[in-house]
Amino acid sequence: MVSTKLNSINPNNNKNNTSKTKQSHRRSSNDSLDTLSLPPPPPLSSSSSSTTPPSEPSTPTTTLPSTATSNGALTGDHPGGIGISHRGPFLSSRPVTVRTPSTLPLPPTAGPGLTKTFTSETESSFHGGSGYESGLKKVRKPTMSAFSSPIPFTRRFVFLGIIIATVIFVVTSRSDSLSSSPVHPKSWFSSTSGAGLDAQIYNDASLTNLSPKEKKLAIAQAQYNDKLAPYFNPSPNWGGQAHGRDDYKAYTEKKMRDLAVCIATNTCRENQTSVIIYGHIFQHFHLYEGYMGGEGIWTGSLTETLNKWGYTILHARDDWPYIWHIHNQIPDMVKGIIAWKSGQYGGFADFIKTGWRGNGIPAWKFFVYNYFPDHYNSVVGDAWNIHSEFGYSAVQRNFTFMPYIVESPATPPYIPTVERPNQIYILAKFVRYFYPGTQPAWDDHTFYSRAKAELEQEFPGFEFVVGCRDDRNGKEQEEHPMSVPEGIRNLGVMDKVEFERQLANSRGMLGIGWPTLSPSPHIALSYGIPFISPYGVYDWSSPDKPETWSQSQHDTLKALSDPYVYHVQRNNYTQFVSAIRSALSTPIPQFRLPYMTREFHEKAVGEWLSTDWKAKAIGILENRKNKIETENGNVIQEFGI
Repeated sequence: MVSTKLNSINPNNNKNNTSKTKQSHRRSSNDSLDTLSLPPPPPLSSSSSSTTPPSEPSTPTTTLPSTATSNGALTGDHPGGIGISHRGPFLSSRPVTVRTPSTLPLPPTAGPGLTKTFTSETESSFHGGSGYESGLKKVRKPTMSAFSSPIPFTRRFVFLGIIIATVIFVVTSRSDSLSSSPVHPKSWFSSTSGAGLDAQIYNDASLTNLSPKEKKLAIAQAQYNDKLAPYFNPSPNWGGQAHGRDDYKAYTEKKMRDLAVCIATNTCRENQTSVIIYGHIFQHFHLYEGYMGGEGIWTGSLTETLNKWGYTILHARDDWPYIWHIHNQIPDMVKGIIAWKSGQYGGFADFIKTGWRGNGIPAWKFFVYNYFPDHYNSVVGDAWNIHSEFGYSAVQRNFTFMPYIVESPATPPYIPTVERPNQIYILAKFVRYFYPGTQPAWDDHTFYSRAKAELEQEFPGFEFVVGCRDDRNGKEQEEHPMSVPEGIRNLGVMDKVEFERQLANSRGMLGIGWPTLSPSPHIALSYGIPFISPYGVYDWSSPDKPETWSQSQHDTLKALSDPYVYHVQRNNYTQFVSAIRSALSTPIPQFRLPYMTREFHEKAVGEWLSTDWKAKAIGILENRKNKIETENGNVIQEFGI
C-alpha cells in the first residue's frame, strides 16, 4: 500500500511547466501552494478510443506531458473517456489513471457545415394576393359634407388616441434596468448604440485575453446584436417566486439570437457554434441565486472554462421539455447536455430518442451529473456519469471525473500558522447539523465545552467558532428549540469573504459529520489548515484500513493522513481532543490535491469536449445487442443513436 504520510509531500511538485495554448491563458501552478506527490495527479495516457472532432486546419494542438509516476504506470484506454480507477495508490499498488490522450487538441472549433443549420427562406410566405382581396366586400367610403354626421371623423380621433395611449403605456412599462445575466457583462445587453457601445465593448474585461482576430469578431458581433436590443426586453419581469421565474428561458433565447446573428453575419467566434446545455437544478441555483455548495462551485469552474474557450452555454433549469425544445432547434450544434435524469416537468425518459420517438434526444448526448461519485444513472454507460469529487472505493468505477478548481488563496492572503489565533473553525452552516437527523459525529455536546476548558490551559485564548443559523421554519423552531452547543462562539451568517477571513485565521477545521464531501476542507488545506474528519467503523473494521470503515465525512480525503487530515472515530473524546491539540501545535504548508488544480480541470474538460461520444455509444450499443455488456448499473438499456 502506498504511503500518504507527511514524507510524501513534495513542495516542488507544483513547478512543472505547462504548455501554453492559444486559448488557454492558464495560471501557473507555481502559486505558493504545495501539491501532493501522493496521491499523484492521475497520469495522462494515450487513448486510441478518443476521437477528436475535426477542427479548422489552422487549429494548433498542444502536447501534454505524459509521465508515469513511481507508484503507477500508464494504463490502457477505456470507452468512458475520462476514467478513474479508484483502486489506485489509495487502496493497492494498482495505479490511479486518467485516460487522456497524450496529445490533447485545443477544444474543437465549430467545424464546417454548421451554418447550414439555419437555412434562411428568402421568399416571404406572408402575401395578401388577389384571393384575399376578392373575399372582401367593397364598402363605399362615406363622403363628408357640411350636413353630414361628424361621427366618422370623431372615430378617427378616438382610434388614434387609443393607439397613442397604447404606445405610451408600452414604452413606460418597459424595464430600464440592464440584464442581470450571470454570465455576460451588462454591456453586452445594453441598448446603447454608436460610439458608446463601442467604448463599452473595447473596455470589456471579458475580451482582454482574446486574440486580435477573436476580439474583432466579438466586437463586430456585439454591434450586430445591439441592433436587435430595442426589440427585446433585456430583463423581463416574470413575477412569482424565484424558483418559478423563466429567467433561464430569456437568457437562452438571447443566446439563440446571438447564434443566429453570428451565423448570418459570419462573425461566429471559435467554438461559438458548439453548444452545451445546462439542465441541472443546482446549476440553475448557482447561476441565478448564487448557490455556492459543492455543485455550485463545480458549475462555476466549468462555466469559467467553457466561456474561456468560447463555447455557447444554454440554460434550461431542470426543465426537460425545454431542453428537448432547445435541442430540436439546433441538434447538430448541441455537443452535450449536463443534467439530472428527472426534473420539474418530467425527465429524460420522456424525451429519449427511440425507434418510435425519432425526434427525441439521443442518449449519448446526455451526461448525468452527480457531485458524489457513487451513482450509475446513465442508460448508455459508466462514462456518461459525471462527478466532481474523486471519492475512495475498492470497486473500480469508470465515471467521467471532472473536478472543480481550488485556487490559491487571494482574499484574504495566506496567514502563517504561528500568526493565527488558537482557533478551530467548525464546518457547519446550519444549527441542526449538531443534532440527530444529520448523523452528528459528536452526540455528546459536552465534548466542546470540556475540550475548550482543557485546551485553553495549553493554548491561551483557545476557542471553537462556527458560522451557522437555524434554517427551520418558525413552528419547528418553537416546538424543537436548537442552539449551538456550549463552548462554541457562533459568528452567524457570513458571506464568502468573511468566511474565508475567519478560516484563514484558524489553525484547524473540525468536521462534525455533516456535510459530507464538502469543498470546504479542500479550501482549508489550500490555506495550510488541517482537517479533522470523523469516521465510523464496523465491528470488523480496522482503523488503519480506510476501505473497511463504515463511513467518513470526506471520502476523498481518506487518502491523506496527519498532519494534513486527522481521522477521528466518532464519539471518541480522547481522539477528538488529541487531534485538535495536534492541529493547534503542528503547522502544515499550503497544498491542494493535484487534481484540484486549474491545469488538471482544463485537461479533463478538454478531453470531454474532444471525445467522440457518439462513436463510443455505438460500440456499446452493438455489444449490448449481442448480449455483451461492458457497463454497470440497473438503468442501462438499448437506445437510439
